[in-house]
Amino acid sequence: MSTDALREQIRAQVRTALGAKATNAGGAIAALMQRFEAGYAAVNAEAIVACFAPDVVWTLPDSRVLHGRAACLAFLKERFASPAGPKFSDSHMHVLGQTVVQNYKVSVPLPGGQTVTLDGTDVYQIRDGLIARKDAYWKQIGAPKPAAAAQAAAPAAGPQGVVVPLRVGTGAHAQALTELFKRLAASPALLQAAQSGLLRFDMRVDEAAAKAVATAAPAAGAPVTSAMAATTATDPAACCSSCKAGKACECKGDTCGLHDHPAEDIPELKGVIGEKLLKTLPPSVKTVRLHPKAVMTPLGKEALRKRGITIERGTKP
Repeated sequence: MSTDALREQIRAQVRTALGAKATNAGGAIAALMQRFEAGYAAVNAEAIVACFAPDVVWTLPDSRVLHGRAACLAFLKERFASPAGPKFSDSHMHVLGQTVVQNYKVSVPLPGGQTVTLDGTDVYQIRDGLIARKDAYWKQIGAPKPAAAAQAAAPAAGPQGVVVPLRVGTGAHAQALTELFKRLAASPALLQAAQSGLLRFDMRVDEAAAKAVATAAPAAGAPVTSAMAATTATDPAACCSSCKAGKACECKGDTCGLHDHPAEDIPELKGVIGEKLLKTLPPSVKTVRLHPKAVMTPLGKEALRKRGITIERGTKP
């Protein structure tokens, strides 16, 4: 036999031996994966984990990573115990040496009782006859977008509230605010909307104007003047320009009843009577008189009730 013929015979024997070895290895891996799938079919976490290497690494579709048999066993038991767990079907295995590629379908529950079916692909790395690594990928094709799913699951939202911007920095602003509260108090529908949150107010106070009012505030013990008049006067003409500008009241006679009656008299309240206004009344006041055109807010009534103040209606005698 020639040298070339002998070499060719040796090559053929080597190829035959390698082919048989590969076939045997492929058969062992196929048998391993059959046991693995049988464990899933029987919902047997222990049988599945027996196919893993002790230091197995399992990467889940949501990027969580499980290390070791104990972590994988705990995860599988939790999954099998939940009736809302994923359901697998249409599995196909492809053995490529020490790598196995598995394609399948997976049905995942959604909020509201719906389900979505995704395409899944798992890649396994085999070492010493056991699964050393498992990487799972679920294709999101066909799945609803998270925003859409959340919207479908969320209850219908109620009507959006209306936000009214308020700016308070001048006498005109204060007068406009007074008129706004008068309208609220006179309209049960608007008042209910404000109380339920459908009508809200975003108030900003001008810093410079606030400082100016603070500078012009009366000394301790002085009679209540401009601040009350600017926010409670029913008729702008009934109060002086000084009050409207946030300064000390210059009214004479009975043209501005809030400022000119003696301290021992029963105070007469005009305009919109709110909680803040009532806080300015001295502790000694036990009775107040409401002007016929005065409007009392619910918070104002509650404040009077808590202080035990009696209400009289009508003009000053």
